[in-house]
Amino acid sequence: MDILNVLQIVFPVFCVIAIGYIFAGIKEIDLDPVLDILIYITIPALVISSLSQKSFLPAELILTAISVIGVVLICGGLCYIYLRITRRTDLKGLYLPTMFMNSGNMAFPLAFLAFGSEGLSVAVLYYVSISILVYTLGIYIAKGTGGMKEIFRLPLIYAAAISIILNLAHIKLPAFVLDTTTMMGAATIPLMQISLGVRLRSTKISMISTSITASLIRIAGGVAAAYIIVTLLGIEGLNKKVIILASSMPAAVITFIMSHKYKVDSALVASTVAISTLISVITTPLVLLWLMTMD
Repeated sequence: MDILNVLQIVFPVFCVIAIGYIFAGIKEIDLDPVLDILIYITIPALVISSLSQKSFLPAELILTAISVIGVVLICGGLCYIYLRITRRTDLKGLYLPTMFMNSGNMAFPLAFLAFGSEGLSVAVLYYVSISILVYTLGIYIAKGTGGMKEIFRLPLIYAAAISIILNLAHIKLPAFVLDTTTMMGAATIPLMQISLGVRLRSTKISMISTSITASLIRIAGGVAAAYIIVTLLGIEGLNKKVIILASSMPAAVITFIMSHKYKVDSALVASTVAISTLISVITTPLVLLWLMTMD
């Protein structure tokens, strides 16, 4: 695939994010109702429609989860080394944006446009794994105590569990249920992208050098970690490409929300989210171009 085709994949994604950013400058937007619609309606619907239509082997589910855990821990390790070298171990909030990537807002549309519905299904699996880690390990980092209770408040966990069980049992959903979830799930991608643009509009940049370094750990570290892990685990084909793509995404917006809620370096986390997203405008096409050359 040549550069033009890669740009045709990337442009719509960043274009919709830009629309959200511009619109937020024209009109004041309350994101809370939109986020509620995403969390409680459209994301669970997307999980059901995506995972119900793709056949998964148990090993595939396990290897994807192991890959996600590995990428998160390696990036966390790189952040730890950086904070030790710079003698800024007090900035524990920096672990959040370096470890947890935007595997929803950006990875969903990119995986879909680059690899079709099959790619989106793998991205959804990746997202479910990341969500579990965010609401356990992420809360532990930010708050200092476990966050197991938070997992059971996420509808996507139940949607994923039901879908995976039905999938492994080879039970097909009735057509009207599948059509309904597909229709609702289709709203997820544009809503996520627009929400990201709106959120970036209110983000202020601070501690630029630290934010840039953290962004590079998140993106470059994520790519390197994912490539090493999928190679060691013997993951090939579409799964390999989507895992690497998702691991190359910028810092997740949820990390800013979490840092703000628990009052842990929220300005730095917000800055890292914004800068890593800007950097991804350059890195994402490069990663996609590389992935398209893989067998």
